[in-house]
Amino acid sequence: MPQPLSTRNPLNRYPFQLLINDQVGMISSGTGFFYSLDDKLFLVTNWHNVSGKNPFTGAPLHGSGRLPLTLTGKLATVMEDGESFAFVGRTLELYKDYSPIWLEHPELGSGCDVVAIPLDSAEKIPPGMHKPVNTYSDTKVPVSPGGVAFVVGFPKGISVGPGLPLMKSGYIASEPDYDAAIGGEVGNVGGLKGGLRIPAFFLDIQTRPGMSGSPVFASYTGLWDPEDPYGTARPEGEMRLTGSTRIGTGFEFVGCYSGRVQEKENEAILGLCWREDTIKSICEGGRQGAHPHVR
Repeated sequence: MPQPLSTRNPLNRYPFQLLINDQVGMISSGTGFFYSLDDKLFLVTNWHNVSGKNPFTGAPLHGSGRLPLTLTGKLATVMEDGESFAFVGRTLELYKDYSPIWLEHPELGSGCDVVAIPLDSAEKIPPGMHKPVNTYSDTKVPVSPGGVAFVVGFPKGISVGPGLPLMKSGYIASEPDYDAAIGGEVGNVGGLKGGLRIPAFFLDIQTRPGMSGSPVFASYTGLWDPEDPYGTARPEGEMRLTGSTRIGTGFEFVGCYSGRVQEKENEAILGLCWREDTIKSICEGGRQGAHPHVR
């Protein structure tokens, strides 16, 4: 078997580039990753990548109205000699008997910009490449507003080396446990009135097209206890060393990125990270995607 690819940061070995195509050719590019649940494997990416439509308005994303029919994932693949590998495109039909092959959120449906595609297996992938993101580590780190987050994907289709992604960093901008609000108006009491509440949180980050569907990893540097990362088991203000205390830098997979909420530079410029529990709900729910062409 070929030797694992050498990277200074292991996060770069998890996502892969997606080429989004119709019968004419490539429409755009995005990012995907594998997720595992109960010994089942899923390809996770954004709903707008597989549908070609805005999940909140239903409007086509391409200026000429082109809509995807296939996804081509550029995966690290063991060559026939068994000693080398390269990043090779593997194409997946998005429809079987005119029905979408992807799963949608059990309650939000296409209103959730994340889908999961069940896979039988991911063959011919060399060791250490494209493992399910939720197997990266069992270590929990503090994930809080102001903390650093990395979106690992392919901005404007850019890759390095044999086909590795880029890591764009930013900050967690909202409390992750509270749903993000899309739209709405300022009210006298409480938060925004109206609008749409979604199981996602905001990131303060400058991303670009091509990163849609990227995995998001929270990062923490310092001293923390993975068994109690938020200090809930100790009196407020008390710092206590335990047998599980760690010092250094840790990463935790926290969700799927789906792009900026606004595009104009004079707006808030916030990106969305759909929480990992959203991905898990999609994989567990088994709700087949509705055909986006007749939405």
